[in-house]
Amino acid sequence: MKTSQIHTAYIKHIIAVLFVSLILGCGDTQKEKFDSTDETAIRQIHEDYVSGWLETDEEKIMGLLEENSRIQPNRLAPIEGKDKIREFWFPKDGSKTTINEYKTEIISLDILDSLAITTHSSLLDWSYQKDSTNFGMRQKGFNTTLYRKQKNGSWKIWRSMWTDIYAKPQ
Repeated sequence: MKTSQIHTAYIKHIIAVLFVSLILGCGDTQKEKFDSTDETAIRQIHEDYVSGWLETDEEKIMGLLEENSRIQPNRLAPIEGKDKIREFWFPKDGSKTTINEYKTEIISLDILDSLAITTHSSLLDWSYQKDSTNFGMRQKGFNTTLYRKQKNGSWKIWRSMWTDIYAKPQ
């Protein structure tokens, strides 16, 4: 086979590959990857989580978590299991934590089968009081949360981790 024939065959092969790629790439890219009711449910959990903290509603917050949930606060080891998370967030030691402000914005949300993931930015202003100890903190950061669809079709928070861009004592 002559060099020009090899060259022509090679170009035809490249054109064929590009054509197939173009055809496959022109599929319905707007096709929804997940059910909009699932997206609505995930967004509602997110809203309930934020409002639960603003209302200091322990049961509302804890009700959003799976039994084997795990959280990973910034700079701390992961905390596994609903009971340990409750102890961390709502200690029964006479202390009082008040959420003064909590704003979030979902940056991304994706659902694949029975898992969902959100990333959101947050601004959290809180204060702590126990006996004569009083202090406050203002934190800005990012959070990634994984949700799992339950056997009954509802969604629960399965994993959550957050990273502070800054944390300033108040």
